[in-house]
Amino acid sequence: MTQRRAVALIVASFFMASFSLQQSRAEDSSTVTTIQTTSVSLSLMPRLVDSPIPTNVTPTLSGIVGDRPKPYKDRCHTQQDLTKSESACIYGNLKSKTTIVLFGDSHALSWFPAIERLAISKKWKLASLTMSSCWPSDILAWNSTKNALMPNCTIWRDETLNDIVSMKPSMIFVAGTRGFSTVDSNMKVLAGNVRTTTWEAGMARTFNILKKASKQVVYISDTPISSVDSPTCLKAHKDSIAACSTPYSKAVSLSWLAEEAHVASTAGVTYVDPTSWICTTNPCSPLAGKYVIYVDSGHLTASFAWTLEKPLWAQLTAQ
Repeated sequence: MTQRRAVALIVASFFMASFSLQQSRAEDSSTVTTIQTTSVSLSLMPRLVDSPIPTNVTPTLSGIVGDRPKPYKDRCHTQQDLTKSESACIYGNLKSKTTIVLFGDSHALSWFPAIERLAISKKWKLASLTMSSCWPSDILAWNSTKNALMPNCTIWRDETLNDIVSMKPSMIFVAGTRGFSTVDSNMKVLAGNVRTTTWEAGMARTFNILKKASKQVVYISDTPISSVDSPTCLKAHKDSIAACSTPYSKAVSLSWLAEEAHVASTAGVTYVDPTSWICTTNPCSPLAGKYVIYVDSGHLTASFAWTLEKPLWAQLTAQ
C-alpha cells in the first residue's frame, strides 16, 4: 500500500466515524456555553504583587530549560516522527500489581512528575504513554509548522490505546493541549465550531475505549499558558516577576475549560480543573512561591509539577 493510499484511508475512517456525533452536537451548540468551571472568578482573584526573583528560585534560572520530566530524558516520550517510544515507559514500583497510566500529548507529560510522585507514595506502577503533538482525541493530527498530516500519530494512538486496554489499569490520567490543529477530509485546517465538534467526537471515541480498560478515567483540563518564554524573560527581568506575567484572559480560556468539562461530564469520567493551582493572581505569575512554573511558554517545569501531586490527589479523593 502506498503512503498516499494509507493516509487517504486514515482520513476516511476518521470522518465516517465522527460524522453523526458532530452533526448532533452542531444542533445543540448552546450546551457548551452553560457549563461552569471550577476556576476562580476574576473578581475574587488578588492582583499580582511585583517582586524580584527569589534567590532560592527552583529550578535555577540557568537550569529552567533542562527541568523536564524523566520521559523526555530517557526517550520514553515519543517524538513526532516516530510511532513508538524508544525505551521502556514504566516507572514507580515495577513489581506492583496496581498500575496507573498517563496518556496524551506533551501537555499530558507535564503532569508526569506529579503522577510519578503519586505512584511512588502509593507504591504503584506507572505507565507513561505520551507523544509530542498527538492529542488524546481520536482526530487527525496536523503539524501546523510543516503543514503536513501526521499519520504516525494515528498509528501511535491506536496501538497505545490497545496497550492500555490490555493493561487493565486501576486509573488512567488523560490530558492534552487546547492548541491542537486538525483537518477535514480535504486537508483543510478546521477552525471554530467545526474544530470543536470534531474534537468532541474524537474525545468521545477515546473515552469509550479507556472506560473499557479502567473504572476510573481522570481527565485533567489543559493548564494556563504563558505569553512569554519563561527562561528568556526571567533572565532578562530578575528584579520584576510582573514583567514576565500573563494576563488571566490570555493565560486561561474559560470557554475551552467549559468545553472540556462538558466532554468529561458527557463521557462520565472524572474531571479535574487545575487552573487555580497554577494561576492564583491576575495577571498570572511566572512563579509559584520559589518555583518557576513554565519551562517555556506552555509546559510546566518538572520541579513545579512535582508539587501538584497533593492538590491532585486531594481533589480525586474528595469526589
